[in-house]
Amino acid sequence: MRHAARIPTCLRLAIPIFCASLATAVAADPTNEAEARPAADYLTLDRIDAYLEFKADLSYTKVEQPSGQGLRKQRSQRNRESILEERIGISLAGTVIDPKFITFAGEFSFAFSQNRFVEKIDSYQQTDYDDGLLLQYDLRADFFRGKRFTGAVYGRRLDDRIARRFQPTLRERRTGFGTSWTFSDDKHPAEITYDYLETDRTGNTRARDDERYTESTLRLTQDWNFSEYHRLKYFLEHGKIKQEYQGSTRPFQTTRDLLRLTHEVDFGADHKNQLRTFVHWQEESGDFARDLFEIGPRLSLHHSETLQTQYQYQFNRERYEGLDIETQRLDFVLTHQLYTNLTTTFNVFGLYEDIEDDVQTTQYGSSVDWQYNRRNPLGHFYANLALAYDTQDTSGGNGNRVVLNEAHVINDPVAATLRNRNVIPVSIIVSDTSNRRFYRVGIDYYIVYLANTVRIARIRTGQIADGDTILVDYLYNTPAGGTLDTIRVDFNVEQRFTSGLKPYYRLSYRNQEDNYTTGFFSRADRTDQHRLGVSFDRDRYSVGTEYEIFDDFIDPYDAYHFNGRIHLIRTPDQTFDASARFSHLFFEGGIDKRDVVMIDVELDHRWRLSDSVSTIQRFAYRLENDSTAGRTHAWDVTAGVEHIVGDLRSELTFEYNRLNLPQSEEDDFGLYFRIRRELQNAFARR
Repeated sequence: MRHAARIPTCLRLAIPIFCASLATAVAADPTNEAEARPAADYLTLDRIDAYLEFKADLSYTKVEQPSGQGLRKQRSQRNRESILEERIGISLAGTVIDPKFITFAGEFSFAFSQNRFVEKIDSYQQTDYDDGLLLQYDLRADFFRGKRFTGAVYGRRLDDRIARRFQPTLRERRTGFGTSWTFSDDKHPAEITYDYLETDRTGNTRARDDERYTESTLRLTQDWNFSEYHRLKYFLEHGKIKQEYQGSTRPFQTTRDLLRLTHEVDFGADHKNQLRTFVHWQEESGDFARDLFEIGPRLSLHHSETLQTQYQYQFNRERYEGLDIETQRLDFVLTHQLYTNLTTTFNVFGLYEDIEDDVQTTQYGSSVDWQYNRRNPLGHFYANLALAYDTQDTSGGNGNRVVLNEAHVINDPVAATLRNRNVIPVSIIVSDTSNRRFYRVGIDYYIVYLANTVRIARIRTGQIADGDTILVDYLYNTPAGGTLDTIRVDFNVEQRFTSGLKPYYRLSYRNQEDNYTTGFFSRADRTDQHRLGVSFDRDRYSVGTEYEIFDDFIDPYDAYHFNGRIHLIRTPDQTFDASARFSHLFFEGGIDKRDVVMIDVELDHRWRLSDSVSTIQRFAYRLENDSTAGRTHAWDVTAGVEHIVGDLRSELTFEYNRLNLPQSEEDDFGLYFRIRRELQNAFARR
């Protein structure tokens, strides 16, 4: 009821309409007529089993780092935690009255838990005890199966462990409930759902870094299929997110309401042409709030089997961090297919952006993309060439422009460079690709400033993993007036031989020339990347090497890479895989002149020793040797054994993580034991 009181006006108006349309359709549904059937029990249990379980988790963390204060040269931290649980659980499935009325299934259990946590930092020690009863469940009920109007409700509270590479394992507890109701109809299909989820994560290096996420979401979807070639769909969502994450005493929370409308009409010969109109409205309140209105019609014309064109207009209005931004954009796209080998895509666009009482920007440009592929006696040949040019004119007073959701991939040891200069540092917001998890500067990442450019690099002990994609929002300052010209060239060519050999060459080039009239000096910004390599793939192994040249004015480097993977053993009872990667990067002195060597090794072994015993072993190692920043060693070891005899199952898992950074050393040990006795048909009627 507390959440229902906060339903926005649009949902309060839409839900009665939704329900009324369903009521009318359900009343006319012939499948809802009474069906003659024999008398049945009100409650039928198709299955009811039980189990007894004992679980023990032991973990130990040691951190050493220089203190730099007074006579104490070393700062140490020790964490010890033990968890014992004795659990009894029941799993069941059944029906109420009839399978077409209600079916249910799930599992619930009760446990007595004894926890002990000790944290010692230098000579200061604190101890915490926590004993009590724990309830865990995962239950679901389905209504009216096989009918046009169906529904479901669920509730769950589950515990899990999250293994993190080279870092301590996290314990995660998820508590949630929800419901969904669906109306299946050719003309007016519809669905309404509500989900509430709480996620608690513990087990970080410090207890104060524990995390808590709360998210509640109400969604409503309905379609109007006027005919096979005429469709309308709307989507409504009301959501609230609250996060308390590591390293911060201040929570992040926001409330979001959004509406999406999509209208599609197919017309012309064989109905291959289409007019599609998209409307998106979003309103947010709270931290990092963004309000948005977007509308965009798109006309797609199918002139022939080899020629198609698109005409698109898009209007956006965004309010963000005190800025009111209107953007209008026109696009023309032509796609031509020459035989089956060559695809040509040509695009012309124009854009106008107006920031209220601030900056006006006019931008226009064009691009052409050729994709060619052809079979030949040696295998398959691929080539792609993309050329693009645009010019941007800025007028008005010195002001700020906003960038939202700029995507970057974090690959060690190269930091991500934001695409625009003169970024306002305090405006930077970094999140994951879902825009649900926000990272913290100084904890998850750090910022490097060089001239008027900004780079983002991950912190090894933070939540951003090597290879993750991040989204960055920020403001950047623009001058009173000027012009920015940009040229981009992307080229890729490769030959895939039938033997598995694949040589390739890839080029990525960008050049920007600015000619600002006041406030900033004129300068070219050029990025030039070349990658020349070859790989060889077979069923049991693959190897590859690549030489890379990355040239820009910020942090240029040359590098060569070697990688390989082999399936040492591949049988029904045993698998053993190994992989390795070696990289050597020579930075030429943009930020500083340095060499970096990176070595990654991974082993994965799984072995079923008998019908009752199986084992798993994993090993990962990373060496990063930076001639300036120092040397980093990281180990991640997992070993486990599982024993199953009849209805008795036992598991023992050992984990060890070590992260040896130039400024600190961290060791993490974990021992996890679980024994479970299944009691099949424990309460069956005799």
